[in-house]
Amino acid sequence: MTRPVWAWAMYDFANSPFPTTITSAVFNVYFAGVVARDAPVSGLTLWTFLVAASTLLAGLTGPVLGAAADIRRNRKTWLVGAALAGSAATAGLVVSTAETLLLSSILFFIASLSFTLSVTFYHSFLIDLSTPQTIGRVSGLGWALGYIGGGLCLAVNLAMIEKPGWFHLPEGDLPVRLTFLMVGIWWACFTIPVFLWTQESRGQVPAGTSVWRAAARRVIDSLRAARGMRKNLFLFLLSYFLYNDAIETVIVVAGIFAAQELGMGPGEVVGCFLMIQFVAFFGALGFGQLADRWSNKRALQASLVVWTAVLIWAAAMRTRAEFWAAGAVLALVLGGSQAVSRSLFGRMIPRGEEAQHYGFWGLSGKISAALGPLLFGVVYEITGEIRAGLLALTALLIAGQILLTRVAERSPDETC
Repeated sequence: MTRPVWAWAMYDFANSPFPTTITSAVFNVYFAGVVARDAPVSGLTLWTFLVAASTLLAGLTGPVLGAAADIRRNRKTWLVGAALAGSAATAGLVVSTAETLLLSSILFFIASLSFTLSVTFYHSFLIDLSTPQTIGRVSGLGWALGYIGGGLCLAVNLAMIEKPGWFHLPEGDLPVRLTFLMVGIWWACFTIPVFLWTQESRGQVPAGTSVWRAAARRVIDSLRAARGMRKNLFLFLLSYFLYNDAIETVIVVAGIFAAQELGMGPGEVVGCFLMIQFVAFFGALGFGQLADRWSNKRALQASLVVWTAVLIWAAAMRTRAEFWAAGAVLALVLGGSQAVSRSLFGRMIPRGEEAQHYGFWGLSGKISAALGPLLFGVVYEITGEIRAGLLALTALLIAGQILLTRVAERSPDETC
C-alpha cells in the first residue's frame, strides 16, 4: 500500500471514535438517560429523531456538495473542513448535562451532519487510490483502521469511566463528559495525514459559470440517467437504502437496548462495544480479501444473511451473555457489510463523477439512516417495546437482499 492510501485510510482511524463513543456506546446512552431525562418525550425517542434529522439533511445536501467538489476538484478541502467542524462540535459536548438539552442537541446535530458530509468526500477518493483488482482490499483497510481507531479511543474512554482515579478525575458524570472532548481532539489530530498526503488535481470552472448551478445540473442529469441507462446503479442504491436502514438503526440503539432491556451498566456496554471494535477489524480485512477473490456482491450477500439471523435472535434475547455473543457474531460482518458495500458501489461509478455519485450513495444511506431511527422511534412510542422496533427492521434487511440479487457487479469501464 502506498503512503497516499495509508493517509486516506487514516481518516477512518480519525473519525471512527465518533460513531463508536458518541452514537453507539456512550453519548447516546448518556443523552437518553441524563441530558433528555426531562424532555417531553422519552430520551430514546428524542435521540432517534435527532439522529434522523441530522442524517437526513446530510443525505439531501451530499449530492450537490459532491458534484461541486467534483467540478472544482477540491474534495480534500471539503473533507478537512467538515472534519474540523465536526470535531469542534463533538468536543463541545463536554458541557452536556441535564440542563443543556437544547445546546447538546444542537452540538450533536452539527457534529453528526459534519461527520456524514466528511465521509461522503472521503469515500470519493477510493476510486483514485485503487484499481478494480485492489478496491476491496483498499476499502477493507480503511474500515479495519477505523475499527482500530474507534477501539483504541473507546478503550481509553472505558478506563476513564470505570477508573477515573487513574486520570485524577472525580466520580460522577465528569469522566463520561470528558470522553466527548477526547473524541473531538482525536478526530482533529488524526485528520492531519489525509490533509498532508492525499492529493488531487484542482479543477477550473469556466468564466461566467456558477459552480452551484453546474453542480445542480449534474445532480439532475444523474437522477435522469439513473432512471435510464444506469438502472443497475439505481437498483443497488435502492437495495442499499433498505438493508442499510436496518444496520444503521441497530448501531445507534444497541447500547440503549443493552442498558434498558438487559440492565447492562455503562462500563459493560462500553466493554462489549470495545470487543466488537477489535473483532470487526479482522472482519473488515477478511471481507475485503473475500470480495477481491470471490466477488463484492457475494461477500455482501453473505454478510447480510448473518445480519438478518442475528437481528431475529436479538429480538428474543434475555441475557447479557447473549448480547455479548450476538455482538461477537455481528462484529465479524459489521465491517464486511460496510466495506464491501462501498467497494461494490465503487466498481459501478463512471470516472470523473466520484464525489457526486458517492453523494448519491450517501443520500441513499443517510436517508435510510434517518428513516430507520425515525421508524424505530415511532414503533417504540406506540408499543413501548424496543424489541418490536428490532423486529420491524428484519423486513427491511430481507427486502434489501432480494433487490441485491438483481444487481450486476460491473467494473468501472463497463456501462452502468
